[in-house]
Amino acid sequence: GSARNELIVAIFQKTGAFLSIVGSSLIVSDVAKKVRNGRETDPYQRIMVGLSTLDVLVSFFVLFLGTWMVPKETGWLWAIGNTSSCSAQGFFSAFGFVGEALYQAAISLNILLLIVFGWKQERFSKKVEKPMHFIIITVVLVLAIIPLVYETYNPACGECVSRVLWGKCSTKDEGELCIVRGNGQVATVLWLIARALILIVLIF
Repeated sequence: GSARNELIVAIFQKTGAFLSIVGSSLIVSDVAKKVRNGRETDPYQRIMVGLSTLDVLVSFFVLFLGTWMVPKETGWLWAIGNTSSCSAQGFFSAFGFVGEALYQAAISLNILLLIVFGWKQERFSKKVEKPMHFIIITVVLVLAIIPLVYETYNPACGECVSRVLWGKCSTKDEGELCIVRGNGQVATVLWLIARALILIVLIF
């Protein structure tokens, strides 16, 4: 039944997340080891550190912890969280997924300039890399913080995402529903921005 399906999904999700965390951590560790040993790293490796770091955050907070961070009153399998843990998961979900998409675009940009336009990694490092990292981190921080401020990270289908939470308008009104937590405009605008960014990245 439904509980069995939830269990199967949870097991596969946590297993995949654990493997992803291990793989991304090895990438970060390998580049960090080069830095500690005084060896040079190129922009591609540093972009991979950014991408892998975000992957660790998403894999741990969203996929591995999963429903453990979802408010227990939702009734989802293994849901033992609360509003605060749900908001934290929503933040890392937005920060991580959008950040990963932008770092994938950064990899594409790096390869495009190197292969098509004949740039060297040194030129990319001097002209593009620093502002690129700054823009990516700034954009994802803004997109992730706004729903946090407006209490718009709420549970949906066993995870916490940017959406409003609906409930009864009052104890007297049985059928009418109102927004009890979150901001509808914030949720809609950020949903459109996030999807637009991901679409641009896929096209790029």
